[in-house]
Amino acid sequence: MSHRLAGYSGIEILVVLVIGGILAGMALPAFGRAIARRNVENARDALIVMGARARSLAIERGRAVKLGVETAAGRAWIVDGPDTLQVLDYAGEFEADLRSVRNAALLEVCFTPRGVGGACGGTVLPDTVVFTRGPYTARAAIRVLGQVTKP
Repeated sequence: MSHRLAGYSGIEILVVLVIGGILAGMALPAFGRAIARRNVENARDALIVMGARARSLAIERGRAVKLGVETAAGRAWIVDGPDTLQVLDYAGEFEADLRSVRNAALLEVCFTPRGVGGACGGTVLPDTVVFTRGPYTARAAIRVLGQVTKP
């Protein structure tokens, strides 16, 4: 008399694991591409938020605030006089490279206490900052009065 126990055999479990491995292998490259695409979009959105924050800080504090973007180093910052209020490293946080269309290495926007922005230093506005990671790109437009937006 034979007893048959309920459950799965080793072969059945092995087949399920192999099929699961094949499906995971097909999904991982697509997941990596989605992460790369989101990183450049998040990098662009972070610059847009920094522009809005610099403008609101200038209004709130009643003095000039500067938004700087150094494309060669891949970072952006907000400065109020001698105080650096925020620094964002795009290479470290988003693994994204950035370049400016009209300004070679440094792009600076100064916001007045009334919230009006404009070019300062050797910066030429309007400009576009292009964020790149692999084949994916995202753009942020910096307009003449300092607004940072999606193009």
